[in-house]
Amino acid sequence: MDIHTKSVQVPDLAWPQNSAVPPLYQTAAYAYHGIEEADRVFRSEEPGYTYTRGGNPTTNALACLIADLEEAPAGVIAASGMGAVAAAILALQPTPAPIYVAREIYGGTVGLARRILEPLGFAFTWIDTHSIDQVEHALAAGGPGVVVLESMSNPLGRVCAVDEVIDRAHRVKGRVVVDNTFATPYHARPLSWGADLVVHSVTKFIGGHSDLILGAVVGTEERVQKASQVMDLVGMTPDPFASWLAFRGARTMALRMERASANALGLAEALRHVRGIDEVFYPGLATHPDHAQATRLLKNGYGAILAIRVARGRAGADRLARSLRLVPFVPSLGDVMTTISHPVVASHRDLTPDEQAAVLIDAGVLRISVGIENVGDLIEDFKQAAAEVDHA
Repeated sequence: MDIHTKSVQVPDLAWPQNSAVPPLYQTAAYAYHGIEEADRVFRSEEPGYTYTRGGNPTTNALACLIADLEEAPAGVIAASGMGAVAAAILALQPTPAPIYVAREIYGGTVGLARRILEPLGFAFTWIDTHSIDQVEHALAAGGPGVVVLESMSNPLGRVCAVDEVIDRAHRVKGRVVVDNTFATPYHARPLSWGADLVVHSVTKFIGGHSDLILGAVVGTEERVQKASQVMDLVGMTPDPFASWLAFRGARTMALRMERASANALGLAEALRHVRGIDEVFYPGLATHPDHAQATRLLKNGYGAILAIRVARGRAGADRLARSLRLVPFVPSLGDVMTTISHPVVASHRDLTPDEQAAVLIDAGVLRISVGIENVGDLIEDFKQAAAEVDHA
C-alpha cells in the first residue's frame, strides 16, 4: 500500500469503553459498516451518531452532567449561551408570539429579542418582574407567550420572586425560560420553581476558566428535544473540544462556587465603607433590596457576582479599574480569577441610556466577578485602587 493511501487510514482498533473520564471525540462524522447499519442509526432503531452537528459523545456527556446538576430529565449543549437562549425560546414558541423580557437582564438577550425575534414577528415587551401586579397586567394585555428572566440579574444581583412570576405565566398558558448562569445549580435549580426550560452560559461558572464558549438548555425530554432540533437545523453546534474542557471544569464547579461566593460576600462587606465607592450591590448584604427574596430562593450563599458604583462616574470607574493590580478588566465573568467589567460599555450596551437608568446602571457601575483567590488580597487591592479615584 502506497504511503499516500496508508496515511489516510484510521487504525482498526477496539476503542476502550472504560476511560476514567469521557474521552474527546473530536470528529465531525461517523463511519458505518454498511448502508443498512447507517439506515438503522438514522432511523433511531439502534444507538449511534450520524453527524456531530446533531450529536457527539463528548458533548452528550457534558449535557448529562449539567442536567444532573440541575436535577433535570434532559439537557442539550449549544455553541454559546446566546444560542441556548434562542433555542429555548424557539423550542417553547416556534411561531411569533409575545416575548416578555425582565427589566434586569443581560443585554445580549435584549439584542436577541429586538434584532432577531421582533423582526420575525415576535412582540417584545419589557416586564418588571419585581411587581407581580405588573407581570399579571402585561400578560393579560399581551396574551400567552414566553417570559425570559434570570435567577439572579446581571449585574446588580437582583432576585425577583421567580416562582411567583412562573406561576402567573402558567395561569395564562405562558411559558418561562430562566437563565441560571449567575446562580448556577450550586445556588438555584429553577426547574423546582416550575420553569419550563433553564439555560446557562456554560462559558461562565460551569466551565470556569475563560477558555471556552458554550451554552446549555435543560428541562423535560420533550422540550429539550425541540431545543436540540433547533440547534441542529440552525447549526448552533458545540465544538467537542470545548465540551471536553467544560466537562472538566464542571466537575469542580461546586468547590469553586463555594469559595467564590464566600469571597464575594467578604469583599462586598469590606467595600461598603471604602472611600471612592458610593454603593455596593450584592444580594448577600442586608442592604440589598432583594436580600430577603434571595435568602428565600437561593441555597448555599448568594453567588460570586457583585457590583459597585464608583464615585465620579465613568472617569472614577476607569481610574479604579486601571489601578487594580490583581484584577484585570475582562468583559466576561465566571473565571477562577477575579475580573471586572463595565456594563454600560460591555454587557448592557444594547440598552438605551434610559433603559440602563431604569435598572440603576450608569457609567459609574462596575461589575465584579469574584474568583477563588485569598479574599484579603482582593480587599486590599480594591482599597488601594479606590484610593486613586480622587485623582481621576
